[in-house]
Amino acid sequence: MKLAALALVLVAAPAAADSLAKKDRDRASKAPCIAAAPRVGVKPALLVNLYNEHTHEWLAVDAAELPPPATIDAFLRDHYTNEPAQMDPRLIQLVVAAAKRFHSDVANVVSGFRHPKFNLMLRKKGHQVARDSQHSHGSAIDFFIPTVTTRQLHAWARAQRVGGVGLYLESGFVHMDIGPIRFWSGD
Repeated sequence: MKLAALALVLVAAPAAADSLAKKDRDRASKAPCIAAAPRVGVKPALLVNLYNEHTHEWLAVDAAELPPPATIDAFLRDHYTNEPAQMDPRLIQLVVAAAKRFHSDVANVVSGFRHPKFNLMLRKKGHQVARDSQHSHGSAIDFFIPTVTTRQLHAWARAQRVGGVGLYLESGFVHMDIGPIRFWSGD
């Protein structure tokens, strides 16, 4: 399954609508979402651009309004099996909140959903993954913010007291999940 490309559709002014070709009007009427044109003098919404390290896909997230759950699930799908899972939307909220806190418009996602078969394979190869990982339940995300040190991001994540927080200094990312509150360090 490919992540649907996000498209920005400009809405023509009513007077200009008559000048649109029939083909353009038909295409505009079939567009999945039509965004209203921004008003002059109004600051646009803050967008945080999430980059998936494994799939090389981008997802622009409006800090005030999350994307639909199906879009989140597809973006955070298992990169090994290419299968999505129902992800907890609070994960995206946490990443966006971290990006806002550090005044960054980019956050890199290292891992979202991890299929149980892929999780088992990683365990057998000696990687530091939990037997019953929160990733396999759609409740965890590993990420970093390029302009912030891993220690700074980790301190922020711990202060949120939302769930589990792991510090992976050598790998350069922070793990956050929606499970019980706990803290650990890994490679």
